[in-house]
Amino acid sequence: MDGRYGRDNNEPNERELDPRDRYPESRSLSGRGGQADSRHTPSGLSPWRGVWMHPRLVTRDFIYSARPLRGALLLALIASMFGALNTASTRNWGDDMSLPMLVLSVMVTGLISGLVTYYVVSWLFKLVGGWLGGVGSSKDMRIVVGRISGMLGIMIGLLWIPELLIAGRENFTFETPNLDASTLRSLLYMGVLLLEFAFGFWAFVLILHATGEAHAFSAWRALLMYFILGVLLLLVLVAVVLVVALVSGTALGM
Repeated sequence: MDGRYGRDNNEPNERELDPRDRYPESRSLSGRGGQADSRHTPSGLSPWRGVWMHPRLVTRDFIYSARPLRGALLLALIASMFGALNTASTRNWGDDMSLPMLVLSVMVTGLISGLVTYYVVSWLFKLVGGWLGGVGSSKDMRIVVGRISGMLGIMIGLLWIPELLIAGRENFTFETPNLDASTLRSLLYMGVLLLEFAFGFWAFVLILHATGEAHAFSAWRALLMYFILGVLLLLVLVAVVLVVALVSGTALGM
């Protein structure tokens, strides 16, 4: 894993720079997102491999590249499709849907959640991170959501291939008679699920470091940012449920 910024001792110490200089809101050619900054030397890492051990370096490479958001939306949408598959599996959508309807529901859910995450959640990351002293812009957060989280989500999502080969439609149903009938298949399936969980946990740690790099603060502060945002969203959800319940109760009382 990288250090604070993953630089060697002989390289310039970016922590001595004003964060507003390192992370200007403007995407002019003289700063981030345009012509390469003279204070940043590209790491030369392959993003798809390097992100697993050097998330800050890869994030910084993206931020200072000429096209920081190249492919970010597409990556976010594909990763959200895999996320929709996970939702369909945990909620047993296959019990109530035909196969074509299941596929359509996964595609629609993935598309909507991907767009919301890419645009709305990225803005919330920028907002809440700013409360904690973060300097990243909404575009910087889209790099994290799209290119970093998207790449990780896609690579972990490829584990759906063995899951589908092993369990098929039973990935999406409560009853799994065919899977239960074979001890070998059940063990293989559990092994893939454990592998997916392990990679997912590590991916979350990597995303914390990527978020910290974009906001110029630590991964621990990034974790606090995610916690605060989660609490705020929960409060909003509770408020909406209470309002709906109140309105419904009033209507029934009338």
